[in-house]
Amino acid sequence: MAQGQKAPAMNDPRYGAAGEIAALPEAKLIEILKDSSATFFAKAKACQRLAAVGGPSAVPALAALLPDERLSHYARTGLEPIPDPAVDDALRSALSRLKGKLLVGAINSIGVRKDAKAIDALSKLMYDRDAEVARAASAALGRIRPGA
Repeated sequence: MAQGQKAPAMNDPRYGAAGEIAALPEAKLIEILKDSSATFFAKAKACQRLAAVGGPSAVPALAALLPDERLSHYARTGLEPIPDPAVDDALRSALSRLKGKLLVGAINSIGVRKDAKAIDALSKLMYDRDAEVARAASAALGRIRPGA
């Protein structure tokens, strides 16, 4: 860090430090994601914790963060391990709304989850003008249909 620069805040004035956020129940973590006054730190920590404790009720709040430049990765981290088809629906839905690196991220998450219902959409994205999107779609298809 350059001299004179402040380190990013490692706590939230309302929700506290990482350990305090991690101790919150799922409903409170979802509340943080919906709270417009919550800091980036609190939302990122809530997403990370929802990866371990989140269920179907967390999917809409996490999916709402997919278009956020700063929080999209954290949202996907929270979504990927939730064993509910609503996650796959949310990620497939995001394909038509995201661009660039956010779209690549959603495609990668679809590949991680091996969502066979995304095969048609990914097959089209293999020919996207954005080479990164095309590569991600091809890789995701390889994870869903190995050897195809």
